Amino acid sequence: MKIIAITPELSHPDEINFIIKMLDAGFDYVHIRKPGFSMQQMREYIKSIPPKYYDRLKIHNHFELAHEFNLAGIHLNMHCNVIPPNCENLSRSRSCHSENELTDLNQYEYVFLSPIFDSISKNGYKSKFSYGNLLEIFKHDGMKDKIIALGGIMPFHLKQLHNIGFAGAAFLGYLFNSSDIESLNKKIELIKSSNAAIHY
Repeated sequence: MKIIAITPELSHPDEINFIIKMLDAGFDYVHIRKPGFSMQQMREYIKSIPPKYYDRLKIHNHFELAHEFNLAGIHLNMHCNVIPPNCENLSRSRSCHSENELTDLNQYEYVFLSPIFDSISKNGYKSKFSYGNLLEIFKHDGMKDKIIALGGIMPFHLKQLHNIGFAGAAFLGYLFNSSDIESLNKKIELIKSSNAAIHY
């Protein structure tokens, strides 16, 4: 399964080191989600990450910077859903919050579907999908390789998500609620071992 991390809106004190640890551990992508950042703040943030990781970074706004830094792609959501003309050839992903939004998936490398479980990072953001709902969604052709689960994801969920049909899982609160690198490393190892166990 694809394993993706999404940065919190409010920066963690050790956020850049966290991102590097995740990518060194083999995460497929890290999504930089900073809706309050200006273009220049986003540019400085990206510059603080070593360039060798740029091909696994995706951004949720200021899409022009994806070209400037040769990033992995852009992510569309309800706040930033217009693709600038010079970014139309970039790999893209999208946020979805209902079955009705799961359309034209061939335009995207993948889409996030959320919240699958009760959110860790957003108080009161409850799961919108029953097990039966999810099984129904994945009966349709073309879903299994496109949909990434988001919202309240923990390592022990990975096998269940895989069995339902998800192509991967995205982590936010579980990872960035870590107090330090040591705590983060333990969580990363749990994710890696849980993901590896799916294939045995």
